[in-house]
Amino acid sequence: MNKYRLFVWMIILASLAGLINSVAVFCYAGATVSHITGLVSKFSISVSTGVWGECLYLAGIVSAFFVGAVAAGIATGERAFYLHKVYGFIIIFIGILVLVPVFFESEYCVMLLAFLMGLQNGMVVSFKGIVVRLTHMTGNLTDFGVFVGYRIRGNRNERPLTGMIPLSTLLGFAAGGVIGILLYNSIGVYVFAAASVVYILLGLVYFRFRKTCNDKDFNGVPDEEEEKTA
Repeated sequence: MNKYRLFVWMIILASLAGLINSVAVFCYAGATVSHITGLVSKFSISVSTGVWGECLYLAGIVSAFFVGAVAAGIATGERAFYLHKVYGFIIIFIGILVLVPVFFESEYCVMLLAFLMGLQNGMVVSFKGIVVRLTHMTGNLTDFGVFVGYRIRGNRNERPLTGMIPLSTLLGFAAGGVIGILLYNSIGVYVFAAASVVYILLGLVYFRFRKTCNDKDFNGVPDEEEEKTA
């Protein structure tokens, strides 16, 4: 049951990323903050056309995402999944900083949001051995497409869960985007305050979940038994 609670937690995080990215695109002249591919292409176009102001702006967003990923690597310290306390602190930290656009309506807030999305995407979250990226949907769409291709080919060794996880993450991200725009049309920049509340609640839920989980690395062996054999 613990694993399915973690799964729901991950999907909500992906939905929040979808919300923030859609609102950022809506507010900041089409600038995405949860994925970088399009921004790099725009940067290349700006360089080729000599629009240097836009080059610096786009480079700032890409750099902010990168710094967020670096910060996640420093905070977590390893790729192997474990229910570290730091994950809860990261989510609460994101929840606090995502409030900034409520008080400072500047186009440069997009760089802060990109940093936060890089930080979230840099977290290594795994569900039953499948690594899930929480902001960038290209990888999830690729994973789901490969899964469908394997099934069409007749490969029955592929677990249905292998396709369900990236598909669920994609749907959660899309749903978050719809909710984000609807909320923005209703309450404006206070949509970031709503996201902040959810992030902080998710961080607190994570700490509770971690406290009650007796298999923090999800390897099927209770933590107390691992401590005895260590």
